[in-house]
Amino acid sequence: MDEKLRGVSVVWLSKTDLTNLNAGEGEENLIDVKKYRVDGIEYPYVSGQAMRFYLKEAIRRNLERDEFMCVPDADGVPSCLKQVEKMEEYSEKWKESISNCLACDLFGFMKPFGERGAVTRVSPVKVSPAIGLLPFEGNSTIDFLTRQHTERVGERIGGDIVNIEIGTNIYKCGIAIDLRRVGGEEDWSKGTVEVNYALNEEQRIERVKKVLDSLKYLADYSKQARLLTDFTPDIICIAFQNKYSHRLQKLFELNSKREINIQRLGEILSDIKQYSEKILFGTISGVIANEEDVRKVLEEHEIETKTPKKAIDDAISGLK
Repeated sequence: MDEKLRGVSVVWLSKTDLTNLNAGEGEENLIDVKKYRVDGIEYPYVSGQAMRFYLKEAIRRNLERDEFMCVPDADGVPSCLKQVEKMEEYSEKWKESISNCLACDLFGFMKPFGERGAVTRVSPVKVSPAIGLLPFEGNSTIDFLTRQHTERVGERIGGDIVNIEIGTNIYKCGIAIDLRRVGGEEDWSKGTVEVNYALNEEQRIERVKKVLDSLKYLADYSKQARLLTDFTPDIICIAFQNKYSHRLQKLFELNSKREINIQRLGEILSDIKQYSEKILFGTISGVIANEEDVRKVLEEHEIETKTPKKAIDDAISGLK
C-alpha cells in the first residue's frame, strides 16, 4: 500500500423508491420513519448503526470460501474473543482475531473484563448516518398493512390494521477508511504511536477493496420483503488522501429543486485536492436536476465523470 496514503473517503447520493429503511420508535399501530429536523422541517434518516450493519452484510454476502467474519453476541462481544477471559491474554490473541476475522479488523469491537474495564479496538471504517435531503412531508405517504393473528381451534381471529410511513428521497451517505489502522493495532507503550500489523501489505489492500466493493451490493436493509428498493450509490465521489480527513462528506448539498449546490461542490473539491492523490466521480442520469452544471465543475477540476460502478471499480483497481 502506498505509504503516503492515509485514508480513503467516500460520499454518495442514493435515490430510493417508496420504502422505510430504518423505523423509529413508533406507536402500537404505527411504524414510523426515523426523522431529524432542520429549521423546523422534518427529513428522514437511517442511523449510523443501521448503515454499519448494511455494510457488514454486503461484505459478508460476498466472502470467499477461505474468508471469515464472526458474529457478535447480544452484548456485542465478537465470538473471536469469547474465550479470552483475562485482559493479559488479549495481547496474545489480538493478532489472531484481526488476521482471521474481517469484522474484528474492519469494524472494531469492545471486549469487557468485568471490574478491570474493557479492551476496545477502534473501527478503521467510519460510517455516517444516511440523511434524507428532501423534506419528508412532501415525499411520503401512509401505507396500510394487516397483522394476522394465529388461528385457534374452531375460531378465526382477525388482524390488526397497522399504518406504516413510507417515502421516497435522496439520501446522502458516507464512509471513511483509516488506512493505517486496517490490519493493525496502535501501540502507545514507547511514548509515541506505532502501528503493529497482523497482516501483510497485500492482505491489508484486499480488505480495503472488500469495503469499497461492498458499496455496489448494499441490500440487507429493513422492510425489504414488501418495500424493495435500491440503496447503492447513484452519484459517488471517492478520494484517496495523503491526509486523513472527513472534509469530503460536505461535498453534496441539495435544494428543494433537486439541484446540487454548485458553489459548494467546487469549494469542497478545491479543499480536498490539496491532499488527495486521486479523486473519482460517478453518476447516473435522472437523480439531480442540474447534471450538466455538475459535469462542468468536475471538468474544471480535471475529474472525469464515470458511472458509479466504474468509479468504484477504478478505485479498487487503483489500490496498490
